[in-house]
Amino acid sequence: MKKPVTDKFPRPGPVKPRQIRLGNSVPVYMIRAGSQPVARVDILFRAGSWWQPKPLVASSANAMLTEGTIYHSGDEIAQKTDYFGSYINTHIDRDNAFVSIYSLTKHLESLLPLIGEIIKVPSFPERELETLLERKLQSYMIEMNRVGTIAREQFSSALYGKDHPYGQILQPEHFKNVSSDDLHAFHRDFYKTGNCAVFISGSYDEDSIAKLLDKTLGGTGWLSPPEAEMSMPQPLQTEKRDLLILKEDAVQSALRIGRRLFNRSHPDFPGMMVLNSILGGHFGSRLMQNIREKRGYTYGIGSVLAGLRHSGYIAVISEVGAGYRKDAVKEIYNELDRLRNKPVSKKELELTKSLMLGEILGSFDGPFAWLESIRNLVEHDLDDGFIDILIETINGISAARLQDLAGRYLLTGEMTEVVAGQ
Repeated sequence: MKKPVTDKFPRPGPVKPRQIRLGNSVPVYMIRAGSQPVARVDILFRAGSWWQPKPLVASSANAMLTEGTIYHSGDEIAQKTDYFGSYINTHIDRDNAFVSIYSLTKHLESLLPLIGEIIKVPSFPERELETLLERKLQSYMIEMNRVGTIAREQFSSALYGKDHPYGQILQPEHFKNVSSDDLHAFHRDFYKTGNCAVFISGSYDEDSIAKLLDKTLGGTGWLSPPEAEMSMPQPLQTEKRDLLILKEDAVQSALRIGRRLFNRSHPDFPGMMVLNSILGGHFGSRLMQNIREKRGYTYGIGSVLAGLRHSGYIAVISEVGAGYRKDAVKEIYNELDRLRNKPVSKKELELTKSLMLGEILGSFDGPFAWLESIRNLVEHDLDDGFIDILIETINGISAARLQDLAGRYLLTGEMTEVVAGQ
């Protein structure tokens, strides 16, 4: 018997980075790879919006890190990074906050002390904070006129409830309710050693970089106990599962149809990744073939399986012509029905397996992609064993198993449907 094409894909490797701990127990994941003399350092904190006491505090604290410290102004920080041809990026998601620097390896000795300063002693100047919040408000007002943004925000709120950290919806008044004192308090509680992990990738001498990191970030001046789980309300399912937000001038309707699931640690998550890929996870998926290619209701449609740290969800996402909204929704449910009622063909399953295994290999192609893949595991409290489980699941999953998963998790009556537009 001819072996399936998936047998030709090796495990990506070496996946496991070298791991050390600084003098203050901060974990460091070291990936030495690549031929060019460049490096990337990512510093992760459990300081995403999940942890904030009120809206915008987490994102503002993170964005303001580069706007000044007790020793340097924001302009001086920018001038120094520009001088060395380097780039500092800050961003957050719902669970975590990040500070990243991209640089020639030879300049890390000059730049890492600046990064340590940004992280440990930011000043959060009031004037720069006002400017930041004004810019954020302007962007928010533009975004909230877009049906895609409206649908996304309302969908999260419908899944989790407006008082849950994953379901909060920003309001204009929130932009006037954040102070420098708020940022200092949040920083004091969450930008600490117990909430921190460091990732470095590129071409460098491991021993020299380890000493430099320990000198910069290994001190005891910002010690903290490990994170304590916060008491949060349970996710709420709104009574009304179908929500239509009318926008009379919209020429398209944004759709979100899905349900709350579980995080990546759940044993069914790898199998659901395969099922999601078949449904709408790639260009040739069922949703694309039916609703775009066959019927022409939209330029693009897909599905996502989101694994948050404390939860997860699956959702079909699209923007369709306003006149096709009802027909598109009907066809989405038809595709869910097909997955529940009819086994996936051998040809379609083998194609999906090949695509997914190729994506895994691609996610470790190059030192920076490798860093992101390892960081993604740590973000979700996983280790590299998850990659083995995922590959094993992809290689071994059957059409019957996928149909069983669809029967449990893709029930029409358990879907939340949000439409913004007409």
